[in-house]
Amino acid sequence: MMKKLLLGMSLVFLGAFLSACGEDPNTEPIEERYFSILGDSYSTYRGYVSPETNDVWNYYDSIGVTSVEQMWWHKLAETLGWTLEKNNSFSGSLVCNMNHADYFGPHSFLRRMDDLGNPDIILIFGGTNDMWDSAPMGEYVYYGWTEEELCSFRPALACLFDGLHERYPGIELVFMVDTALGEEFVQSVHTIADYYGVRCVDLVGIQKSWQHPSAEGMATIAKQMAEALRENV
Repeated sequence: MMKKLLLGMSLVFLGAFLSACGEDPNTEPIEERYFSILGDSYSTYRGYVSPETNDVWNYYDSIGVTSVEQMWWHKLAETLGWTLEKNNSFSGSLVCNMNHADYFGPHSFLRRMDDLGNPDIILIFGGTNDMWDSAPMGEYVYYGWTEEELCSFRPALACLFDGLHERYPGIELVFMVDTALGEEFVQSVHTIADYYGVRCVDLVGIQKSWQHPSAEGMATIAKQMAEALRENV
């Protein structure tokens, strides 16, 4: 009984010591990895997208995101001790090829998936514009896609996962599920991700302004992603 009491006291003291020192084991770096992002405006920041000609959302300053250090992916890299390989994000882009505007259609996720560098893990953060722009859902199609089918969300997402597996064999794929996605989109993402063995992280409670993550929202995304990725390492 005395040994258990002493052990308990020691653990309490250790916890208090770590707290006093400001050390949280959940913020300690883990094995270094290189990650790439295939995303939309949620992941763009001026001067930090590749190719440099990718369109960025120019209003983050207006909602309190005033430095690149506040972006979710920068905070994630800092927390985990990882390195950003490539951020191929394009503001306004859809997963599918629906040409809702001549400008955005050619920059879909499908048409950018070949240019992600040489990462250990690929984070896919999209689908939001497909929902906002009322892209057709389409059917669950897992091979032999037609151009018409790739203008719908479900076939396009399946083609995206299939293409990423083919182009980056053995690389882990993670789809970040935005809080803005409706139930039908979320269910579709999970169904297709399960088919291809792609991991989903369902984000919750993301504060937004002008329909984009605020500084607090960015921090929340980074925290949730860090927790999810730690569990899988």
